Order: sequence, then C-alpha cells, then structure tokens
Amino acid sequence: MRINLVTPFAEKDAAKALGARWDSARKTWYIQDVADLTPFQRWIPAAAGASGTGPAAPARQAPRREAGSSARGTVTESVTTLAHCGCAVLPWEPCVHHP
Repeated sequence: MRINLVTPFAEKDAAKALGARWDSARKTWYIQDVADLTPFQRWIPAAAGASGTGPAAPARQAPRREAGSSARGTVTESVTTLAHCGCAVLPWEPCVHHP
C-alpha cells in the first residue's frame, strides 16, 4: 500500500535514506509496501495528528485575487484549504483517517 509522507525539505535526505521515494508528478515523498512504519511515523499525517507526538497540519487561509487586478495585495475573498492526509480519496470525501 502506498502512503504519502509530509516531509519538510530539510528532512528529505533522512526520508530517502530510510527508503522513501519521490513522486515528481505529485511533488511528494511516499513509501510503498513497507512492513515497519516506525521510522516513518513523524512524516505520516495520520500518525502525527492521532498520536499527539507531532503537530497536526493546520488549515490555511489562501488569499484569492481578482483576475486582471492591477492592485497588488488586494484580497477579494478567502478560501479555506484543508490539510490532506494522503489517502487515495479526493480531499473533500471522507477517508479512514478523517471520517
């Protein structure tokens, strides 16, 4: 089973040394068919949020700009972007990690 990892750039070499692979299409590190997940726990999103050992990924407010606007930095509305756990479902559909 494939598990996408949330790996900060500074820790990419450590993840790679443990066997993680880079998916250039999705721009994410992942592991596949790994028997022991213990070395990867800090990068698995569900493990970080559920175990309480790491920070859960917060929801972010992304500013949306009006097309063709000449005023730099003018925010016309905001969109809430939810953190995705890495499951193979669409972000707005329920998964086993976030029912």
